[in-house]
Amino acid sequence: RTYRYYTGKPLFPFGHGLSLTTFKLSCSSEKLDFACTVANVGGMLGDEVVQVYHNVQPVQQMDHPLPQRALVDFARVTVPAHGSAGVNFHLTEDALKVVNKAGARVLYPGRHTLIFSRGHGDEQNFTVNVPTSTVQHVFV
Repeated sequence: RTYRYYTGKPLFPFGHGLSLTTFKLSCSSEKLDFACTVANVGGMLGDEVVQVYHNVQPVQQMDHPLPQRALVDFARVTVPAHGSAGVNFHLTEDALKVVNKAGARVLYPGRHTLIFSRGHGDEQNFTVNVPTSTVQHVFV
C-alpha cells in the first residue's frame, strides 16, 4: 500500500528535515484556480515543493477503496532568504476524479477536498461540493 490508503501518522513526513531554512505557505482560491504564496522566513535561499492532494467523501456507498489522498499537482519554487514566491494552480474536473473498480476515472458526487501542502507541517484545505446532478455516470 501507499500513502494514498495509509491512515496513520508517518514517523518522518515527506520533505522532513531537508531544508536549511523555514517556509510558510498560504493559498487562496477562485473556483478551481488557486494562488499560493511560499514565504521564506529563514535566512538562507531555499527550494520548496507545493503539493496538491485530492480526497473525496462520496454521497453514495463505494464498491472499492478510496484513497485517503492522491497527488494531483505540484510545483517547485526557489525562494530567496526573507522573500516570497507565487505559485498558481489551474485544476480541472479531472483532478477530482478517482479510479473506480473497473479502472475508469469517475467524478463522484460528494464533498471533495483539495489539500495544499509542503509535505509536512500545516496544510490548507479547500472544499468543492459536486452535486449528483452534475455527474455523468460511467458504466464499464
